[in-house]
Amino acid sequence: MRKKLGFKQMGMALLAALYLTGCAGKPAAPQTSAPAETTAGETSQNAETTAAETTQAAETTAEDESAAAETDRYDEIIDRSKDEGKLTAYFLDLETDPDAEDKAGDSTILISPDGKVMLLDAGHPGAGHLVVQALKDLGIEQIDYLVTSHPHIDHIGGVPEVMEAFPVGETYSSYVEYTTKTYEDYVAALEKSCAEHHNLKTGDVFQFGEQVQVEVLGPEEEIVYPDGFPDNSTEFLNNHSLTLKFTYGESSALFCGDLYLPQERDYVEQYGEKLHSDLVKANHHGKDTSNSKKWIKATSPQVVVAMNDKAPNMTVCENYKKAGAEYHHTFYDGVVKVRMDDKKNLEVLDQKDSFLNE
Repeated sequence: MRKKLGFKQMGMALLAALYLTGCAGKPAAPQTSAPAETTAGETSQNAETTAAETTQAAETTAEDESAAAETDRYDEIIDRSKDEGKLTAYFLDLETDPDAEDKAGDSTILISPDGKVMLLDAGHPGAGHLVVQALKDLGIEQIDYLVTSHPHIDHIGGVPEVMEAFPVGETYSSYVEYTTKTYEDYVAALEKSCAEHHNLKTGDVFQFGEQVQVEVLGPEEEIVYPDGFPDNSTEFLNNHSLTLKFTYGESSALFCGDLYLPQERDYVEQYGEKLHSDLVKANHHGKDTSNSKKWIKATSPQVVVAMNDKAPNMTVCENYKKAGAEYHHTFYDGVVKVRMDDKKNLEVLDQKDSFLNE
């Protein structure tokens, strides 16, 4: 059951800007032992923005901009007074320098029913300060769990800045390693902190607070790197994103990083109905490299949220909506807050009004 919060006005909304020491005895942080240094994989992601997406961004009119400017619910979103006893997710609206070669990326703040804090990814290095600001705006003083889905720049880049600003209890990643300067900075930040590090693999289960269980659906512990790695490794790394299913009573949420179509297909065959989740983060920023119709049918979400600082792929949006899902995208909706109880009841609050869910 979905409950809408806030009145949806007509028209498209423009991109919302959210100008948002070493310890002995801890498990080892990930090692930078993979093949030679490169940033080619990260740079190649730039080509993924299609002409259609660019055209969609240009179609937003001055009239739409004026309408969007009239509505900003950021203060409501960061108000946590009604969140106790709920599993709450804040999908951040990140942006970075317009001249940056990479996307601003993903970052989601999750707060458990008993108040534990998880940060799942931290965006691009140029967006790290926005993640820090959002955490501060929410009144967060400590991150209990810091999880990174995979080692691309737009997911781990903001981690060092976050870890400088907040104490972190535990950190989690897969067994995948990379060779970029961004990855080296990420590893150095983990090693500098007092946080206990955990490598996750298929079948692992851990608790997020006392009431939420997190199950790891992939990837496996043994990582078989392709020939020539890390050259042309974008799809390989995306398909080795951590796939995490959160369960709170009868409610569930699914976060799968940047999975591409082939890995989605494999998981549909492997897990079937187990993928069904009330809340789903759209894979790979809502792009059509991912989010197949079979995946949408298998996950059958009530609510889907995509994070990207580029206009959404409308085919993906329409496919989710045709399947009965409510689709939100940070490019148009700004920060998206989703709050759920343990009985499959979800409440969604967008920072901005947009045409996506009129």
